[in-house]
Amino acid sequence: MGLFDRSGIWAAVTKLGLGFGLVVFLSTILLLTDRGHRKSPSKTFLTQGVQRGGAGERFKVALVYLASSSATDLCVQGLLEGLQTSGITEGKNLDLVRGDAQGEMINVPAILQNYDNADVDLILTVSTPCLTGACNRVRHKPVVFTCVSDPIAAGAGTSRTEHLPFLTGVGSFPAVARNLGLMQKLIPGLRAVGTFYNPAEANSVKEMSVAREVYRSRGVKLEELTVSSSNEVLQAVQILAGKDIQVVWAPADNIAIEGYEGAVKGAQDAKLPLIADICALLPRGGLACSGFSPRDSGLAAGKLAAKVLKGANPKDLPVEEVAIEQTFISKSNAEKLNVTIPQEYSRNLRP
Repeated sequence: MGLFDRSGIWAAVTKLGLGFGLVVFLSTILLLTDRGHRKSPSKTFLTQGVQRGGAGERFKVALVYLASSSATDLCVQGLLEGLQTSGITEGKNLDLVRGDAQGEMINVPAILQNYDNADVDLILTVSTPCLTGACNRVRHKPVVFTCVSDPIAAGAGTSRTEHLPFLTGVGSFPAVARNLGLMQKLIPGLRAVGTFYNPAEANSVKEMSVAREVYRSRGVKLEELTVSSSNEVLQAVQILAGKDIQVVWAPADNIAIEGYEGAVKGAQDAKLPLIADICALLPRGGLACSGFSPRDSGLAAGKLAAKVLKGANPKDLPVEEVAIEQTFISKSNAEKLNVTIPQEYSRNLRP
């Protein structure tokens, strides 16, 4: 009886071993057969670029932005125009999906991760927080960024040519010295300027560091306050107004853009001129603006995006610096503030 049991057990074990060995053998053959066809997405585009772009090809692109605003709209307009110049048009051969972070930086990483794992060919990012998020979160898709003051400060790399291999794009650093020059011409004898910014935004920190040196060299005091949300902008301007300033400056900061109405109200209540980096904000109020054109920055990035979609590798495309400057002055607000507009700006007037 004991011998019969041992023989039966041995036979079962033998059959089980043969079955397991057969499964392993077949699995190995399948893996070896499929090996030449498997390739990680990140490896593909990092070494070869997007493998699409033949005749009749259709592209799917994800557009990620921090919040909807006049500046964002102009930037997106430029992006679409840049793509169109290269034969890629929304509604024809381009499907565009949009990720709006609703003005909350905490939403950006999840949106980017979602598109990084989705069936899109490219991710376009608008604004510094979205670029920073892409640098930290995207692993499988190429990225083209735009409407960013300083891509290097945002984490894109160490130089225009030495950048993260899966991305490229366009930087547009604000003309801080020119902006101050406009203030000095509009407000003769300018002594002090008040400004606010979000210290969590790398580009804003960089702009402030440049501004401090420029203002110091010209003998103008710069009063600074930090804000963490657009709801704090009005109070920040009210506090600045009590510091004997003569101008309120709204820098190229996303919270400044979102909370611009608060800055307008605070400046109006204090009867102070408000001058912004982004001219797309001037229709919402303020005396003047001197900064770069979001549309032109988007246009340049759209052309880069088309190159990537048609097979160029992002790592081979240097980051571009495109800052086409704009200066406009509101004639009606100048009259309300009794500001005399120099003749040299006669062609820069707006209602």
